Amino acid sequence: MCMTRHRIAAVLLLSSASAFASPEHRPPADDAAKPELLKLRAELFHSTEDAAKKQLAHFRPLCDAEGYPLVGNIATKGERFQPSELCAIVRSTKAK
Repeated sequence: MCMTRHRIAAVLLLSSASAFASPEHRPPADDAAKPELLKLRAELFHSTEDAAKKQLAHFRPLCDAEGYPLVGNIATKGERFQPSELCAIVRSTKAK
């Protein structure tokens, strides 16, 4: 019984440490997001990854000044290029 408690405590401590180490950048819910950003996200959703990368400047408004998404991803079972992926590219190009 005591061993189980220690394992649970270790998991909680380890998972919370990584949460504190990463910045909190959560996009607002869709009802709080700007309509033009939701429209742009839909356009991104229907684009291929290669096309989106070629039009990075067009889709850049989906990310804030630090390169984090201003809108959430669209839940899908298929593979679609998402705002979080686009903004990760923006952050990586900004770091160079």
